[in-house]
Amino acid sequence: MADGDKELPKIRTLKTDAEEYISEKKISQLDIARGAYLAGREAGETFRPKNQFPYRAVAYGVVAVLIIGLAGYFSYKLFFKTSPEIATEAPKPFASFLSAEDEKTISFSEANPGALSGALGAERQKSLRAGTIIYFPIKILKPGGEEKFADAKELAGFLNWQAPKDFLNNLEPDFNALIIYGPDSRDFAAILKVKNFASALAQLFSWESAMWFDWKPFLAEEDVKNISKFSFQDEIIQNNDARVFRNSGGKIILGYSIFNKKYVIISTSRDALSIILERFIKLPPR
Repeated sequence: MADGDKELPKIRTLKTDAEEYISEKKISQLDIARGAYLAGREAGETFRPKNQFPYRAVAYGVVAVLIIGLAGYFSYKLFFKTSPEIATEAPKPFASFLSAEDEKTISFSEANPGALSGALGAERQKSLRAGTIIYFPIKILKPGGEEKFADAKELAGFLNWQAPKDFLNNLEPDFNALIIYGPDSRDFAAILKVKNFASALAQLFSWESAMWFDWKPFLAEEDVKNISKFSFQDEIIQNNDARVFRNSGGKIILGYSIFNKKYVIISTSRDALSIILERFIKLPPR
């Protein structure tokens, strides 16, 4: 071969190296494509930015909700003020002045005061053991649903007592309405507290002329028919001075006494006055 025809040396390039490597390893075009796909996927996962929790956005949202809630609360307080509710206690009856076997409230409508006498009369018809005393607090049902326990002056008004005005003004608010059950009688009694003994005694003397009529609803019909002398007489009951009203047969159908210069006791029989005074003596009221 002439010098001019000498074979040129092969130049090594990246392409020739790749071709030789593919030929030696027997790598197909499909293998090359798959490798390129996997390499690209790994690179994408490596450089993909990670999602971060939006702390700032959440904080702004919480603050906004809090501001709206507070604004609504103070707006309600400012424009929709409600009057404070006043807790009202249920009315309580006056305490019993003496030891009684039972206590039973009588309720009646203020619009129908006559119902009080009727209710007391119904209780007098019951048959209980002799010597039993029942205390009856008197509750008034007022229009509008209000309830209160009657005081002494209200009791006198509802029972239509024509007692002297000075006597009524001398009364303390608390009183006891009682029924005393005897062997053959069931007597109504009222115990009234007075502020001034001398004034009370003088006014009771003045009331005597009309007292029997005021207490007529609680007197037996046959006893009222036999009245021949409309006057009270002195009597001693349980070592206490008393004034009693007798019918023509000598039966005491009404009487009163003052215990300890404070408690005026009025009842429809001597036996009832005696039972009440006996209990007062054993256990004086405070």
